[in-house]
Amino acid sequence: MSIIKNYWRSILLFIVIVLLSTINTNDLVSDEIHFFKHFDKFAHFTMYFSLSFVFFIENHKSTRPIRKGWIVLDTIVLGIALEFIQFLFTNYRTGNFYDAVFNTIGVVSGSVLYILLRNTGFIYKLMLFKKSYNK
Repeated sequence: MSIIKNYWRSILLFIVIVLLSTINTNDLVSDEIHFFKHFDKFAHFTMYFSLSFVFFIENHKSTRPIRKGWIVLDTIVLGIALEFIQFLFTNYRTGNFYDAVFNTIGVVSGSVLYILLRNTGFIYKLMLFKKSYNK
């Protein structure tokens, strides 16, 4: 139960990413809507950037933190695995090497931003943590 309490934001993002990666988005967004060229890559980057950044913040606040290397590895593997799942098990999604690359770039960027900001109070206030942010 403490895992859910400590990591609920990351779990929620994980569920959203899995759903968005496996559902038929053609029913949600018309093919006629194009925000800008390569919007898809921007979306992949943003989802995995957010997941890794939030995961690191919640891990920092956890009483039993996970090793940082595992966070990076797990989120990268998730991004690659979901691309394989799209390729192998759906006929309405296509697994794409470049999507996996942008997923990975998002994870690395989110991790680097966390490392740069980990000792500032801003990110903890942003996440609405009520306790002090210094460990």
